[in-house]
Amino acid sequence: MKEKKDQFIIAYLPDFEKTETVLSYAQFLSVMLKKGLILLHICDPRYSKLSPDEAEEKLKSLRAKVIETTKADAMATTYAALKGDTRQIIAALPSLMGAVAIVAQVEKHAGWRNAMSRKALLRNFADCKTAFLVAQEPLRDTATMSNVAMSIDFKKESKDKIIWSSYFPRFGNCNMHVLYYDYKDEFLRNKWYANMTQLHKLYSGLEQKFQPHIMQSKSTFTDINALRYSAQQGYGMLISVTTKEKDGLEFFIGVQEWRTIVNKERIPILFLNPREDLYVLCD
Repeated sequence: MKEKKDQFIIAYLPDFEKTETVLSYAQFLSVMLKKGLILLHICDPRYSKLSPDEAEEKLKSLRAKVIETTKADAMATTYAALKGDTRQIIAALPSLMGAVAIVAQVEKHAGWRNAMSRKALLRNFADCKTAFLVAQEPLRDTATMSNVAMSIDFKKESKDKIIWSSYFPRFGNCNMHVLYYDYKDEFLRNKWYANMTQLHKLYSGLEQKFQPHIMQSKSTFTDINALRYSAQQGYGMLISVTTKEKDGLEFFIGVQEWRTIVNKERIPILFLNPREDLYVLCD
């Protein structure tokens, strides 16, 4: 198992003119989880015209600015400019750099050639082995992160969120809000109950608490309803999983992450790709 000092939060910075959003959340996670911070630019011709040397100069300057303005730990804040295919590099970051979470920015009106478009982000993070936080605007007040939410439904992928959800109350003293439907169908309710049982077991073992909330089903997608509920309650983040296998409905109307990654509530989302080799924190 990796030592804590060998694990890092990665600030993915494809555009040096737009760094505030990524840095604000990356620094928040770095402080909360007591992990190092790496500023990363990928020199992928698809999105960047910079050479690795040019990118390094910009990263070096940005690192100095981060340390000066935020009093970040200079020894735990570094940078890297890597050349290659963005999707392949992001998939390799856990083993390459000890990444446990990556922070990225999404822009609603970004063109398809822009690394911050939802299409590019969902494509380039499809093989990501870590949690990846996607935000639309900077974190202005860390107090908003004192309340974090996730939905638990009847799908087995709900279980993939449980471990990461526990980090926020454990390390950030955050309130974890668990959102769910009041299922009437017995089969669905039993599957949902199995997920909730696992959640109870983990939180009880860690001596942590969560707050359950029933939400109304007003959309086809669970997390669309979770975003609406979170916005009404003023929660700072939603934890979500990407779609592993499309069912018949999703083939016709698309997957929920296509709709949630850019949301009118402007709530950041911590995504997890359902997979057996998902990287987790050292406890």
